[in-house]
Amino acid sequence: MKSFVFKSERAFDPAKLEDFLGAIVNIYGPRMLRYKGVLFMKGTDRKVIFQGVHQLMGSDLGPQWGADELRCSKMVFIGIDLPKDILLQGLDQALV
Repeated sequence: MKSFVFKSERAFDPAKLEDFLGAIVNIYGPRMLRYKGVLFMKGTDRKVIFQGVHQLMGSDLGPQWGADELRCSKMVFIGIDLPKDILLQGLDQALV
């Protein structure tokens, strides 16, 4: 079992992120023990709270970003033999 973190100060494109995560969960879901994060998404002034277990994934709107708060995304993935390079590259490509 291993874990890794993805961080970015660039916003995610919601459609690109949904497509990528949907594909990853479909392929690697049984090996994805837990994944969660706070996301900076294009088109909203609120944080997006993201979490999942295996193939069950969801998100909710969280509080608004503070006026002086750095807008950034932080995601943690915990799993068994997850392809870290593929995940990091795909997440990077889903950014605006």
